[in-house]
Amino acid sequence: MFATDATRHYCDRAVERALPRRVELFLRAWGTETWAAGALQITLVRNELPPEVRETREARLAEDWILVAGDNGALVTCYRRRDAWRFIQRKRQRAWRRRRP
Repeated sequence: MFATDATRHYCDRAVERALPRRVELFLRAWGTETWAAGALQITLVRNELPPEVRETREARLAEDWILVAGDNGALVTCYRRRDAWRFIQRKRQRAWRRRRP
């Protein structure tokens, strides 16, 4: 079972995309939250983890996942993307350039 503060869409996508429960919990505990594309993106930055956690199996698996939360904090969707942190940073930069006059 997934988080109690998750939408039905999130639960469906997590099952469809085979998001392991332990990876979800790891991201919620150790993930970095970034506001991008109008939502809170939760990704993992392994270099910012404590050394004893950095090389765990969960850290390696979580590195490629992105959890997306809405304004109320409920998980909305999840997806897998190679080098997720870099992808989110590029997404933020593109949005910033678009908003400038």
